[in-house]
Amino acid sequence: MRLPNIVYLWNFIQHWLHVRKLSLEDRNILFFTLDTALQGLMMGGIFNFLSVFVVRLGASKLETSLLTSLPAIVMALASIPAGQVVQRQTNLVRYTNWVRVFHRGAILLIALLPFFVHDYLIFFILTIWTFKAIFNALLESSWMGVIADVIPPQRRASVNGARWAILSVVTAISVAIFGVMLDRLPFPLNYQIVFLLSFVGGAAGMGFFGRLQVPDNVQPITATIQHTRVGKQLRAYLYSLRVPAFVNYELTATVLRIGLNLPSALYSVYWIRELNASDLWIGWQSTTSKLALIAGYLVWGRVVSRKGYHSSLLLCTVCLGFYPVLTGLVKDQVWLPLISIVQGFFVTGIDLSFFDTLLAVCPTDRRVSFIAVNTLLASLAIFIAPILGSILADWIDIRGVFFVSAGIHIIAALLFWRFKVGTRPEIS
Repeated sequence: MRLPNIVYLWNFIQHWLHVRKLSLEDRNILFFTLDTALQGLMMGGIFNFLSVFVVRLGASKLETSLLTSLPAIVMALASIPAGQVVQRQTNLVRYTNWVRVFHRGAILLIALLPFFVHDYLIFFILTIWTFKAIFNALLESSWMGVIADVIPPQRRASVNGARWAILSVVTAISVAIFGVMLDRLPFPLNYQIVFLLSFVGGAAGMGFFGRLQVPDNVQPITATIQHTRVGKQLRAYLYSLRVPAFVNYELTATVLRIGLNLPSALYSVYWIRELNASDLWIGWQSTTSKLALIAGYLVWGRVVSRKGYHSSLLLCTVCLGFYPVLTGLVKDQVWLPLISIVQGFFVTGIDLSFFDTLLAVCPTDRRVSFIAVNTLLASLAIFIAPILGSILADWIDIRGVFFVSAGIHIIAALLFWRFKVGTRPEIS
C-alpha cells in the first residue's frame, strides 16, 4: 500500500467540502468508499440477522441452510447469462444502480412482509431471498466491471483495505445497536425495524455510486453476442476458459468455499438451540468480529503489500479453520464474542487476496466473462456446502460438522501451496 488505510479516510474527510477540487480518480474513490460505508447498515442488519430471524420463527436446519443454498443455485444458473447481459451494457455505473433498485427492493419487501403474512412466513422469506439472487448475479459482474474501470490497479489494494476497514466500522456499530434493539423491542417488529434500516442504508449508497465516472482513457469492454443456440453458445463460452492460472485459482477457491460454507447455516441454529444465546449476545459476537476485521485489514494489508498474496492465503486459510473448532468447543454464549475475533481477523487476509488474485488471472478482454464463471463456481459451492452440512449434522452432530470444516481448510491451504496461487500475476 502506498499509504496506510486510515490516511485515505482522513483525506476523504478533509476534502469533503471540496470534492470538486479532487482529481477524478480521487472523487471516484471517495464516492465508492461512501457507498461501501452505507452498505454497513445492510451487512450489520439483514445480512447478519436474517438467519437468526428464521430460526426464531422455527425454521429447521434444512430450511436455514436453504436460506443460503437456494440463492446460491439461482446465482449459479444465472451467472453466465448475467455476464452476457452485462457485457452488452455501455454504461455499467447506471446499469448497476438500476439492478440495485430491485436488489434493495427485496430487502424492503422482507421488512414489510410480517405486516401482511402470518402463515408460511418462512416460505415467503425463502422465496423472496432466492428471487433476489437473480439480481445478485447481475450485480456480481457489473459491480466488478465498474470497480476494475474506475479504480486503477496500483491503488486497489489500498482502496480495498480502506473501504473494507470502514465497512467493518459501520457494520460493527450497526450490529451493536441492532443487537440492543432486537433484545428490547417486541418480536417480530424488532427485526422489521432492523431490516428497514438495512434498506435505507443500501438505498442511500446508490446516490454515491451513481456519481462514479469512468475515465475517458478507459474503454468499456463489450462483447458481440451472436444469435446462436444457447447450448452451442455455452460450450464455446466454457471452451474459451482454458487459462491454467484461472483453473488453479478456481479449484483451490472452491475447496475453501466448501470449507467456509459447510457449517455456515448451522451457526445460528447452534447459537440459539445449543447455547441459548440471546440477540444481544449474538449482536456482540458480530460486533467483535467486525472490530477484528478492522485490525485484520490493517495488518494483512501490510503483509500483502510486502509479502504478496500467497503467504496470507496460506496462513489465513489454516487459521480460519480454528473458528468452527472453537465454536464447537464452547458451552456458553459469553464465549461467542471472544472466538469471533479469530473469524474476523483471519478472513480479512483471504478477502484482500481473493479480489486482486481473481482480477490478475482474468484476461482483460474477457474479464466480465471470467468473473461470471467465478460466480457460477462460487455459487455451486455455496449451494452444495450448507445442504451437505445440514445432512452431516443429522448424522454426526453439528459439532462434528464444525470439525470437518476445519479439515477442509487444511486441504485448501495445501492446494494454495501446491498451485502457488497468488504468487504472481499470471495473465497476459
